[in-house]
Amino acid sequence: MGHINSVVAYGDLMKSRGHHVIFTQVKIFEKIALDHGFEFLPLDGDLMNESFAGHLVNWIVENANFFENWVESVTNSTKEDAERFGQMFGSHEFDDALERTLNKLCNIDAIIYDLVYPHPFIAKRPELIGIPIISWNPLSLYRNGPPYFSGLSTKETEENNKTEWEKFGEGFLRLWSTMTEKMKEWYRSAGLDNLADEVEEFLFAPKPDHFGFYHYPADLDYIELGSPDPGWHRVEACLREPESGEEFKVPEKLVDKPGKLIYFSMGSLASFDMRAMKKMLSILAKSPHRFIVSMGKLSEELQLADNMWGEPFVDQIKVLKAIDMAIIHGGNNSFIETLYFAKPLIIVPYFFDQFDNAQRIEDKGIGKRIALWKTSEDEILKAIEDTLINTEAHKKIQEISNNMRTSVTRQKAAEMIEGLIALKKKESSQSNVKSDA
Repeated sequence: MGHINSVVAYGDLMKSRGHHVIFTQVKIFEKIALDHGFEFLPLDGDLMNESFAGHLVNWIVENANFFENWVESVTNSTKEDAERFGQMFGSHEFDDALERTLNKLCNIDAIIYDLVYPHPFIAKRPELIGIPIISWNPLSLYRNGPPYFSGLSTKETEENNKTEWEKFGEGFLRLWSTMTEKMKEWYRSAGLDNLADEVEEFLFAPKPDHFGFYHYPADLDYIELGSPDPGWHRVEACLREPESGEEFKVPEKLVDKPGKLIYFSMGSLASFDMRAMKKMLSILAKSPHRFIVSMGKLSEELQLADNMWGEPFVDQIKVLKAIDMAIIHGGNNSFIETLYFAKPLIIVPYFFDQFDNAQRIEDKGIGKRIALWKTSEDEILKAIEDTLINTEAHKKIQEISNNMRTSVTRQKAAEMIEGLIALKKKESSQSNVKSDA
């Protein structure tokens, strides 16, 4: 999942600089932590158990029709829609588990976390250095453009104007209204009335106490909209290390087949939607190219054609190094990783910030955005061919990749974290000296 990958990437960064990294999450992520050389501390509680996973699958399946026409559905959202989305609120359980877990630790210098809004346990502990990171498209940090998650261009036209922006923004707040009410109640019960009063302001755009980091290439950032919210700093490339040192080898099934090698993934959540997965696979089966497929948790319900090979989960970093092109859902981590390895891409957005990334590649002329339920089979197959031969887009992507690789923002982020820790230790030491005096 994207949030896990972003946290692991920052863990890799700090570990490479000689720091001791403790990764705390639910038990199912223990192997990832150990593979990266972290100490693993499981969250105290029964989070993400099989019943929750089943609930998540059912929730996505039940809302598949809503996601088919995301922009229209959000713009015209109803109270019933808000109630359904509010069913996913479980932050209080995570926060309680986090508090119980971290109370077992002493001498934590800083907590680097990827959360879409502040959690009471961290907010109530000013002595903790909390450093938030954002693993989604950063449009939510800019105030002068289209609403985040809308997939609307920053370029105003007769069809795309501030009136349309406002309609989507109003619909999104309406869709999230049940969730925000639960959040307000959550904050107030924790004695954090100030956060309860600001929920709509920091929804998907939390305010860092010190500073925070978002992940996006400078070449694609929304500089035409001004500056991001105060305290947020761009890191162009902070990628996790692959799970092992071995390079990805083209599966024997595909070695002797013709065509380019293309990676297809709808991500960890959208891959639960079997209608979407099966539709895309049926179209790709008619392509003259070969496909590496990230099949997702419900892989047993999918059947791959002769020009495909796949597994429930693949090591995406390794795969991206080996392919000629990617067809992805546009989640920010997959998006960043694809650009880092300079691969031509098509985005088939499903929900949330995937639409913003899909629109950004069209605005910048580096890829194609496909509306799965509105685009014909022939149009999708043609889009693949056009993307493979678009040398101008390839040059732009290669330049973006080069700039990401040579950027020093990753190192600066680590230096900022280390500097803040050193400052807080110095202040604490001086305070203790005064107390002794």
